[in-house]
Amino acid sequence: MTGRKDLFDESMRLGHSAAWELDWDRSIEFYRKAVTEFPDNSTALISLGLALIKNKRYREALDIYKRAAEASPSDPIPFEKCAEIHEQRGEISMAIERREAAADLHVRKRNTEKAIENWGQIARMAPDNLAVRSRLALTYERLGRRQEASREYLAVASILQKSKKINRAMEAAQLALRLTPGDKEASDSLRSLRQGKALPNPRPPHGHTGPLRISEMKNYIKSSPVHEEPEESDQLEDPEAAAQNQALSILAGILFEEPQSESRGEEMLNLSSSEKEQGPLSQLSQSVGRQEKYRLLSHAIDLQTRRNPRQAAEELQRAIDNGLDHPAAHYNLGILLKELHDNENARIHLMASIGHPELELGSNLALGRLSRQEGDMAEAARFLLQALRFADSLSVDKDQSAQLNNLYDTIMASQTEGDDKALSQIVENTLNFLSGPQWLHRVKMARKQLEDQGPGAAVIPIAEILSVGSTDRIVRSLEKIDSLITANHFNSAMDEALLALDYAPYYLGLHLRIANILIETNHKDVALKKLIIIAETHCVRGETIQAAKVYQRILRLSPINLDVRKRLINLLAQQDLIDEAVQQHLELADLYRQLADMESARDTLTEGLKLARRSSNEHKLSVNLLRQIGDLDRSHLDWNRALRVYEQILKLDPEDEIAPRHVIDLSLHLGKDTQAADELDKYLERLVKADQGKEALTLLEELVHENPGKQVLHARLADAYRAIGRKADAIAQYDALGEIQLNAGQIKGAMHSIGTIIEIGPPEIDVAGYRDLLHNLE
Repeated sequence: MTGRKDLFDESMRLGHSAAWELDWDRSIEFYRKAVTEFPDNSTALISLGLALIKNKRYREALDIYKRAAEASPSDPIPFEKCAEIHEQRGEISMAIERREAAADLHVRKRNTEKAIENWGQIARMAPDNLAVRSRLALTYERLGRRQEASREYLAVASILQKSKKINRAMEAAQLALRLTPGDKEASDSLRSLRQGKALPNPRPPHGHTGPLRISEMKNYIKSSPVHEEPEESDQLEDPEAAAQNQALSILAGILFEEPQSESRGEEMLNLSSSEKEQGPLSQLSQSVGRQEKYRLLSHAIDLQTRRNPRQAAEELQRAIDNGLDHPAAHYNLGILLKELHDNENARIHLMASIGHPELELGSNLALGRLSRQEGDMAEAARFLLQALRFADSLSVDKDQSAQLNNLYDTIMASQTEGDDKALSQIVENTLNFLSGPQWLHRVKMARKQLEDQGPGAAVIPIAEILSVGSTDRIVRSLEKIDSLITANHFNSAMDEALLALDYAPYYLGLHLRIANILIETNHKDVALKKLIIIAETHCVRGETIQAAKVYQRILRLSPINLDVRKRLINLLAQQDLIDEAVQQHLELADLYRQLADMESARDTLTEGLKLARRSSNEHKLSVNLLRQIGDLDRSHLDWNRALRVYEQILKLDPEDEIAPRHVIDLSLHLGKDTQAADELDKYLERLVKADQGKEALTLLEELVHENPGKQVLHARLADAYRAIGRKADAIAQYDALGEIQLNAGQIKGAMHSIGTIIEIGPPEIDVAGYRDLLHNLE
């Protein structure tokens, strides 16, 4: 081994040329020469391995790919090739192990499709591999590929049934049916589980099976069972129970996705300013606490499936206390407490679940039933009409939803002052309509009946046929107010609105119009107070979506209202609108920066980072937040914390363009020259591979200018100048490097630098001086 770069490059070129001509013997010969020069070069090893495979020399190829995997442990290709060879040799367990390693590497590189491909190959070789089928199901679901996710959940259900884990198998089948409502295979599987029948063996994922022959395909089609009408057991459950199953599915998904270390480097980053002085034991306890919530959640679900609601509720409450602040957890606990007749606490948790789109109907229905049970008919009517509003919205087109919502607002306002008999009628009619497994069928039939009776553009709410009251008077007043506002007759519009308050004092749509008039008449401060009261009233009523919209309007009028922005963040998180909530964290942090409150800005970004874990866009959001945190730390001259933040960015995104420069600069400032050199070498290699040699040289020049006297920088700049033939510049840098080394007492290093200058060949007038200096040092 000589390590000559010129011989390596020439051998690789000749090897590629031979491979292009399909002359595998010659390509093997040249690739071996390249490997002799640089035995750990992964590109040469992978090229040699491929040539050996093409020459059917599998044993040798396997050895070479193993060397490539050791030389480049972050490259998935050698692992994939090893897996192919192991499978061909019948070594299935080894093939699966290599595929798992390749998939994990693709996940780290955020290459989801390649990870799926490797998991699919594992599932083809081992269809009963529960871990892989679960990961496929969750990944497909996160990507929105519902049909594929559903098939994988059914495979999970089959595997779990064979392991005698019937309750978990039913959960997986319910997840499949939720993703593909009405799907016959999912319905049949769920029914079979309920009836104790065996599910079919799990099939390999689509796209990873061998091609069917035409005759086999025809027979398959002929043997397919005819479509059967769904049985009663396939019908949807009562909305409250259906929402609880949905909540359990969400919680099961959280368990499936439990991170190996949820802290994501939080201990290393020391993200919270309040944790600055905490020691290792304190940080360890926090990490354990973060993982504890998953253990408690798992135990709670297990107790619940075993029909032990009281203990399940206790464990779930402990999980929430340990940080599991998710609407699904609150809803499930609320229903358990409701069943245990702990109405006060049930109400608290059910209110915390309102706003989540998949739980909204069940939450309001459960709260309505609680209020009815306690004899509060006004509250019961309000919650039940909210539930009816949500159910009704499922029966109309999206472009009709806004009109329908406005009508329900007026209906609810007209019922506020109703007598007990009228309220009781509303409650009973709505409860009867929404209760039981046929509720969705009744909604569809009611919508059809209304469309048949009243064709046209206007949509009629289902509430009208449940005899929940007349809304004509309010509608007429609103039309008149809107007409006056459009004509800029604001005083008259205000008079009309104040008159309307006499018979609809609690209708928030009317109060919203009053706020609009105040804004138009330059009474902004009064309007803002009015809007805050409206938003708070929506919150008290559990109308989180409407409350969030009003808070957003307030912020458009008054962007620096910190309290409103915090409330909006909580509402968005409650609705699982994580990306929007994180964006509000960023804007709030920016406001704190403008107020020169840097610690509050950092804490806000840290909270946003924790919230980002719940987003499907977690990677992008986390990197953005970490950049902001790092910039804050740098501006505060807290270089140690800033360095840890930028290191974390590079772990999340090794290809980040900004973080490497910051890591290099900060390491140099902190006197960590070795770390700076390592990161600089990695970054320079990236730039050279990307054909950005000019940028690499400019970077080195800037670093030397900004950090004079740093040996690691002068040495690399000198090497760079020498490589591109700038002899005079290279000699100047080696000369500066030698002087630094002499001043530091590093005689051997100085001798090497001077010897290099002599090798380069300075002008004759200078050579003698360098030789004399080298002789004196020797």
